[in-house]
This record gives sequence, structure tokens and C-alpha cells, in this order.
Amino acid sequence: MAYKNLTDLHMHTSSSFDGHYSAAEMCEAAVNAGLSVITFTDHFDVDFFEEHRLSERQVTSYEDVVSAQAAFADKLKVLVGIEVGQGTYEPELTKKSLEKYEYDFIIGSIHNLRKTPDFCELDYTNMTLDEVYGLLDKYFEEMHLLAKWNGFDTLAHLTYPLRYIMGNYGIKVDLKKYDGIVEEIFKTVINNGKALEINTSGLRQKIGVTMPTVDYVRRFRELGGELLTIGSDAHFTEHVGAGINEGFAIAKAAGFEYVTYFEKHKPVMVKITV
Repeated sequence: MAYKNLTDLHMHTSSSFDGHYSAAEMCEAAVNAGLSVITFTDHFDVDFFEEHRLSERQVTSYEDVVSAQAAFADKLKVLVGIEVGQGTYEPELTKKSLEKYEYDFIIGSIHNLRKTPDFCELDYTNMTLDEVYGLLDKYFEEMHLLAKWNGFDTLAHLTYPLRYIMGNYGIKVDLKKYDGIVEEIFKTVINNGKALEINTSGLRQKIGVTMPTVDYVRRFRELGGELLTIGSDAHFTEHVGAGINEGFAIAKAAGFEYVTYFEKHKPVMVKITV
């Protein structure tokens, strides 16, 4: 089933340390993919500020996106966002950096534990299951702190470490032990009037599911969640819009009638229609 008015609110340009294409090239791909609204959210992993040259990248990202926004104004709604990784690790630097520009949309993410490499860079081969659960314990604690920090519009790719633990390494874990803290995360996000993201990148990777899965999205809805964003997490033009239609289907299956995009941090509701 094909849905209308598709929105992709998570994508990266070459201004991200792991990006590859300009905003204009990504916009062209978005038009070809039949998207209606996109938001660029280049990486801003604050605890790697110097290593990733974020002071410089933030400028090039903003200027590149604003230029593409003007160039594609008659074809596509293009919004200016940023993905703040580990904002709670350096809150003052995060606050100062975000005040530099007027963003439409801020994604809140946790990609790594404190003073630790990204979950994608860890070698799980010789880890015991207890060690893996130890990482997940800390991850969900950090996600809870991030939710309480509240310096974002949407909480991104919950269960991110599983993309590598289960997807790449095939380690099976039981997430039921985290149901309690996940509910607390959801309640915090809901009480703060913020959104949850369905990140569709897992659909094109070994894990084969969205982050989070439909069960979590449904529980978010049952607890009173109303704001839901969907993003492909594209770093290549061929991934722009990838899985977004499936994301809309998951939103519908979880009980949502609308998905959301943000303009000047204000939620705009998009009816889920075919």
C-alpha cells in the first residue's frame, strides 16, 4: 500500500562526518522518491566536537541546506534540522551551539556511552552476554537522561545498539527487562510534548526492523503519545526516502492517524492517507 504526503525527517549531507552528498543532491533524490517534506539533520555529536570539527561543519551544513531550500522551494518542502548526539554529555556546549542558528527541528540521539566509541565501532565478538547487557543497561539509562534533558523535538532510533549487537553480530538479547525504563522514557517524552522517531534504516540493514519496532511504537501510543516522526537516516542519495512508506504503515498499525514534521520547533500534523 502506497501512502501520500511522505515525510523524511532524518538525513545527512556531506557536512556530516559520515555523509557523502550535498543537500542539493539529496533534495533531487527526495523529489525522485516522491517525498513531500524533508528535513536535513547533519550530525552534531557534541562529545566529539573537536574530533569531528563540528564548529566548521555546523556552518557548512546550515549554509548548504539553506541554499538547497531556496533552490527546491517549488518542488519540495525543505527544513533545516540538526541531529544532536549525546547532548547530555556536554550540555553547555550543546546549548551554545544550538543558539547559533534558527533550526526547525532537533533530533536527540545517543550513539555511544560516555568516553566510549560509537556502538557501531565496538567489537562484540568476545563479549559475554552479561557484558552486552551491561552496555544496554547504560544505554537505556542514558536515553532516560536524554528524555529528561528535553533539548530536542524527537527522540531518535531507540534500540540503536541492536543494529550492531543483534544485526551485525547475531547476539540475541531479551529486551523485556527494559520495558520499565522504556515506559519511563516514553512518559517523559509525552509529558514534555515531544515526538518519538521511527527510524527506518534498520529495514535496509541486517537487523531488518525499524528502530524502534512496531510494538514499541504501539506502546508509545497507548501511553498517550501523539507526535511521531519518520526518518530514513539516509547518508547516500539512494537511501533518501528508503523505508518511509513502511514507516507510515507501522505508524498506522500502531494506532496513529497522523505523523508529524516540525517547523520552527512547532509540530505540523500530516494525515496518514493512501
